[in-house]
Formats: sequence, structure tokens, C-alpha cells
Amino acid sequence: MTTMHRPILFALTVVVAATAIVCAPEETKVEAEVTAEETALDNQTLDQLRTSGSDLSKPHQIEFYLYHPSKADAEAAAAALRRLGYTVSVRLGADNVNWLCLAARTMVPTTQGLTDARRVFKGLAMKYKGDYDGWEAAVEK
Repeated sequence: MTTMHRPILFALTVVVAATAIVCAPEETKVEAEVTAEETALDNQTLDQLRTSGSDLSKPHQIEFYLYHPSKADAEAAAAALRRLGYTVSVRLGADNVNWLCLAARTMVPTTQGLTDARRVFKGLAMKYKGDYDGWEAAVEK
């Protein structure tokens, strides 16, 4: 390669890298920190599943609850979650005021997996003016 082509190759590499950063999915930019108390809550729920006879080594259908003051915000969060592989529905919440963005995913329930999910849900809640209200799963034998 001649030295004349190196600056062009370098410039092209910089443009590609900058494009990758600017075009990164928005949901990856909204992750939030998870506190020790939140991790303890997830572990408590895992303990309840285990005590109820659930085999935590098996995949579970886990539902995550995210509430937003407007349907538009709930739909925006739902779109981001769908891009991450969640199955999502949006409907008016039980209070008939806030909108529920109910996301589901089949996964083995682990502390790390639930912490990763919590980061995303808390981030989306901050971005779209909502509240993350935790998760639930049925017992899997």
C-alpha cells in the first residue's frame, strides 16, 4: 500500500467508527445503574420462586412491568424493547390513567440476567418518563 492511500484509509476508518457510534441503538444509551437494594429485591423474588418449587435452572416466561403517563411514551419504550427481543403489549393500566408497557421474555432467571434487564427497564423509564415496577414469573417445575 502506498503512503498516499494510508490517509484515505484512516479517514474512511474514522468515518465508519463515528457512524457506528452515532447510529448505535438508542436503548443502549439509556441503561441505568442498579442499586444493591434492587438486586436484593430480585434475589428475594428468585428465592420465593425457588421456595415455591420452581426449577431456576429452567427457562421461565418473565414479565416486566413498565408504566408511563402517556400512550406515546409507552409505545416508544415498547418499540425499543421489541428491538431487544422482548414480546411487548401496551394497554391502559389498572388505574385508568397510566399506560402499561408489559414486556415478556423467556429466560433462565438469574441474578445477572435480571440485573441486566433492570438496567434497560430503568433506563427506558427515565427516558420516557415512566416507572419500572418489577417482574414476575410462574413456577416452572
